Amino acid sequence: MPTEEIEFTHAATIIRQGDAAGFFYILLNGAVEVYKDDVLLTTLMFPGTIFGEMADLLGKPRTCTIKAKGKARLAKIQSLPIEQLMREQPDVVVKILKTLATRLERTTQKLSDNTKDSPMWTVDGGKKPAG
Repeated sequence: MPTEEIEFTHAATIIRQGDAAGFFYILLNGAVEVYKDDVLLTTLMFPGTIFGEMADLLGKPRTCTIKAKGKARLAKIQSLPIEQLMREQPDVVVKILKTLATRLERTTQKLSDNTKDSPMWTVDGGKKPAG
């Protein structure tokens, strides 16, 4: 799988929301910020973190903008069809699956937390049971 190491300076745009995919990144060191519609969602700072893979998996444009926070060194990985990736790089597929599962877990927790604060997200519209 073709890999290239790239270093980005502070505030450099790595991925732009809406752009076409074709590759993803692995954070080697430093940190990056994730923005959706110009709103900061999170900061990724753990070496080995994969990002930019969703657009390839979904066959859609990039869903977020990623910017370097300080100096960041990344491995840029050329994307392959998921079936080919599963055959040739199963360890990468496992890492992607774990990354996606962790994101889903965090998103579910945030939705749960928001539901407690905002009853409009509840099934019954926040109505308290009679009694």
